[in-house]
Amino acid sequence: MKLQESTNAARKFCLCSSEAIKLITTQEGYFPDFGHHQDHEMGGVWMHPIKLFDGFWLRFRDHGADHPDTWVAADTCRVAPWGLEQSGGGYGSTLGSTPVRIVRTLLAPEEAHGVIVTYRLQNPEKARTVSLEFLARTDLHPVWYSDTAGWQDGEDHGEWLEDAGVFLAKDEKNEWYASLGASRRPDRTAIGQQFGPEITEGRGVSVSLFYDSLSLPADGELELRFFLAGSFESKEDCLAQHARLSGSEDFLASKQARYDALAARCRLTGIDPRTAEICEWIRVHSDWLTVDAGRFGRGLTAGAPEYLWWFGCDSCYAVQGLLATGEAQLARDTLLLLLRYSEQCNGDGRIAHEIVTSGICANPGNTQETAHFLTAIWLYCEWTGDFSILNEAFPYLEKSVNWLRKQDDDGDLFPSGYGIMEIPGLNSELIDTAVYACTAYDAFSKMCRRLGRADQAKEYADLSARVREAVNTELWDERAGLYCDAYTSLPEVESKLSQILGKSSGEEGERLRRYAHELIEEKRALGERESGWLLNRNWVICLPMEMGLAPEEKAQRALETMDSPQFVGPFGAYLDALSHNRMMTISTGALAVSQARYGHPDRALDLLRRMFSTFGMAGPGNLSEMSPDYGCFVQAWTVYAAFVPIVRYFFGIQPDANEGRLVIAPCPPAGWENAALENVPVLGGNVSVRFEKKEEGLLCTVEGNPQAPVVFRIPAGVRAAVNGEELPVSGADRDIPAPSLPARLTLLR
Repeated sequence: MKLQESTNAARKFCLCSSEAIKLITTQEGYFPDFGHHQDHEMGGVWMHPIKLFDGFWLRFRDHGADHPDTWVAADTCRVAPWGLEQSGGGYGSTLGSTPVRIVRTLLAPEEAHGVIVTYRLQNPEKARTVSLEFLARTDLHPVWYSDTAGWQDGEDHGEWLEDAGVFLAKDEKNEWYASLGASRRPDRTAIGQQFGPEITEGRGVSVSLFYDSLSLPADGELELRFFLAGSFESKEDCLAQHARLSGSEDFLASKQARYDALAARCRLTGIDPRTAEICEWIRVHSDWLTVDAGRFGRGLTAGAPEYLWWFGCDSCYAVQGLLATGEAQLARDTLLLLLRYSEQCNGDGRIAHEIVTSGICANPGNTQETAHFLTAIWLYCEWTGDFSILNEAFPYLEKSVNWLRKQDDDGDLFPSGYGIMEIPGLNSELIDTAVYACTAYDAFSKMCRRLGRADQAKEYADLSARVREAVNTELWDERAGLYCDAYTSLPEVESKLSQILGKSSGEEGERLRRYAHELIEEKRALGERESGWLLNRNWVICLPMEMGLAPEEKAQRALETMDSPQFVGPFGAYLDALSHNRMMTISTGALAVSQARYGHPDRALDLLRRMFSTFGMAGPGNLSEMSPDYGCFVQAWTVYAAFVPIVRYFFGIQPDANEGRLVIAPCPPAGWENAALENVPVLGGNVSVRFEKKEEGLLCTVEGNPQAPVVFRIPAGVRAAVNGEELPVSGADRDIPAPSLPARLTLLR
């Protein structure tokens, strides 16, 4: 994988990550105070559920240069999956009139809880003497929202342990520790409230390690390493982590091997290199966003820097991408973590929206999350064949479907409550909740059948069918050829109109108000009767297609309408088609999945390319939550947006463990006729799918060792051959067993 580089580094953020450590710095290597959830505190070095350090800085002086000493800032930042390399110096740089160039490398090993900071001082000229000060500032305090459970942040106090050559800091109210040491003992140290180039807030303590006279050889370099570790358990654990971090293990080789193994799974070839590279980086983001918080659990978090904890909604999307890219264990861990905390904080079946890494529930959950979670659990079973998860999950999931049904307080099959969009006032019966309720009931029916509960299986299969029919009648707007945002009444809309319209002003606000009032007048004849309302035209109106609930005619009509500038902007799908003011990777991804599912791979790829065009805009190696370059600079659900269209629909890998088969239903976009997707973990084995453009048509070769037979799905009216034997054309989709692997499907011209 090519390193991502930014020159003339600006204050865009970068992440150096292990499952235990999240270090957030700027491209020039500084640590400014910033944050939405915790003012001034979202950067620095975190070991969830606590923060360890506000940051660290290096002060440099060349004794032979006519320039005062200076705090080092990078002018170049290179990002690799395993860490960061930031460099600056030379004549005319921030180091002044010295030829010395300083390279800083950051590495967060998986084997020890901390960060290794390496400085290489490169001297291309005559021997010289330099001095350094390495300053670090602790800020031991808990993750956001922990104060609601009595977690209090105390003052940090530090001491220098002379025998060990280690600085140790402790929060006065908690068993929280941070440590700092170096590969070379400093000449002297200072502990107190001194600051470097940035004055950070908090109750931390600073430590400076001074090197008063270091010799740089001619045409040579000097290397210094600093070790930052921590613990939220004990002093002994902190010092043990520090000892391992500062030992002789080759952590870089271990980290590189981790990413080599990741790159070998779900490997895309034969497409344009830029797309393949971005897809590989998105998989790296999933690894970066994994948090192992020890006794509080392990799972995929939502996004950096603001949402490095666990979410129901985000996970239900991201888990689909994790499964498609072979990260089944992480998917399982994430789902069971959400289940465990939902049971603790709710207990009634509701799935939590937001769990911080101290195990505290910050939001008990929106309605659609409970429905979506049931669907995600079943998808995990279908993809992996690991039905043992139901032994742990089913008792609470049974409560979940009952809780979901109780939200349908008027008996119209549509549960009430907030959905994905979380728009104030828009908490009626929403399209996303209705769609995911339908798939949840279907998933629960299949779970029941799997567990021998025939009566429940039939009950929920029937309920799912009724909800599906209601979605396709009550929530369909025939005139617009689109699904509606909500099922609600005129009085409900009028009472919440100002909230629904939000803060729009000027010409845009006037246009939205005019549209809303025209819609209200059209609905006035219905009185208080509920009906489908096409309000904001939010992106979630594509979900009946995303989940395959829409009949073909309605799906094609809606998808054609949504394949237009009204719904799609320069960087992907708009959050709503009326205001056109925001795009996100989730809206783009859901529409791409919808288009791909209904046979439009070229439209889906166009959406992905728009999304991929933002790669690097929020910093090297990053693809931000809000397109093109704001919000979280890496976001978990982007793996869903990219890989569900590619794996499940372009290459057609659709495992069905419940039926004991692996369906292959390829539908590649133009230009992918010689593409390959290699080594996809699925159904207890691996599968590879390769396309090859032939004179007679598109050849699809399937290889691997999945623990289930392969079935080719042939679309209606398509001429095809399996292993060279042409099949009769059928007027309906059909499944043709592959005799053995490797097997060849040719879609004939």
